[in-house]
Order: sequence, then structure tokens, then C-alpha cells
Amino acid sequence: MTRDYFAYGDLLDAGLPFPGWSFRISGLEKWPVIKWIAKSASLEHSYSGKETRAWQFENISPEQMNFFNFGTFREDYKDNERSSRINRNFSPLLGLNMTLKKNVSVTFRTNRNKSLDESPSGLTIHADTSYTSTGTYTHRGGMIIPVPFYGDLNLNNTMSFTLNFDLNSSAEKRSGDKVNLEKGSFSNSWKAGLRVSYQFSTKVSGGLRYEYRESVTRTTGRKIDRDFGFDVNLAISG
Repeated sequence: MTRDYFAYGDLLDAGLPFPGWSFRISGLEKWPVIKWIAKSASLEHSYSGKETRAWQFENISPEQMNFFNFGTFREDYKDNERSSRINRNFSPLLGLNMTLKKNVSVTFRTNRNKSLDESPSGLTIHADTSYTSTGTYTHRGGMIIPVPFYGDLNLNNTMSFTLNFDLNSSAEKRSGDKVNLEKGSFSNSWKAGLRVSYQFSTKVSGGLRYEYRESVTRTTGRKIDRDFGFDVNLAISG
């Protein structure tokens, strides 16, 4: 049995059948304060949730499920239930997109996801939280280079600077008796990066990037990574 579901409570032990939703509000640049800094702005929010259960019956014929009174069926045949999963996803819980003046754009998103897996051997609760933000500045210009015997060479170029920051956390709790929860695996990480992209005319492009990453997990402890690189692309035709 699978159905759309909205679960709540620390253990996702309560809820009701309810479809997911998603909406986007645009025109925020007309609001007070925001109109002073943004040329366009929008807000996003989305939810999806599912309940999935499976039973195994031997030598008996279960009653028909009643959509409006499913709780009775679930309680009557709890001993025959082999697995169940409930998930609740806000992706995003809040999303903000803004285009500022002078070719600057900013995005921000935060997600909240939680799931409950249950079987005769116990239950597992998994929770994820993430924050993502990006800022981009784009500059368009050009230069004129005098070339002997050729004349002036016009080079139109575009440069963009992108700064991003991500923060993620994940935690798991387990229980064999379905009463006393014990802390399981967990991870916390964050990263920040800068990328500079450039394009000279339509034939030459490339970029530089640097990223710093730091993470902590239960099994590996603290770990730090740094990444630096560059790329050059040349379009040759003829």
C-alpha cells in the first residue's frame, strides 16, 4: 500500500493522507525594502510525502482496506506487517531567488527531509538538513587591440564570479525494541567555493576554481579537503 501522506511528530507516528504541494511566489521585488535592492525576486516552497506498507498473510484472508479508516486495518494486522516506510520531504522548505542591480544574482535554499523505516526487527529514523547559497556577479566588456597589417582586433569578453556555500547535516537513530532510541551514524559537512569564469569572443573560454570542504562523521572523524583547478577551452574550426 502506497499513498500520499503528511506525517508529523518526532517519530513520524502521527499524520493523515494528504497530497503534496508546491508553489512559487514571484513579484517580491515590489515589496518594501526588497524593491530597493532587487530587480526581480521570487520565493519557493514544496512538500512531498509518502507512506508505504507491506504485509504477508498466510492461511487467512484480510479484510478490504478502507481509505477513510485505514488505521483500523493497520492495527488489526500489525503482526502481519513486514515493512513500512514514511518519508516527509520539504524540498525546499524555503527557496529564494533574487536578481540584484549591477548583474548580481543570489539564490538560497534550505531543505528538510525525514524518514521512518520500520520492520519486525526494529525501526530507523533518518533526518537530513541542508542549506545552499550561491552568489554570482557577471561583467561584460571588451577591448581593442591594434594588430599590425590587420587593423584593430575587437575582443568581447564576459567574466563571472560565483561564490557558493553549502551546509549539510545528517543523523540516524535506531531502536531494536521500537521504544528506546540509540544514536546511529551521523555526518556534518560544509563547503565554500569560488569560481571565476571567462569567455573571450566565442572561441576562447575557461575558468579558475577553488573549493574548501570540511566534514565530520562518526566513522572517519574530521576530514578537510581543498581543491584547486583551471580549464581552458579553444574552439578550432576550418
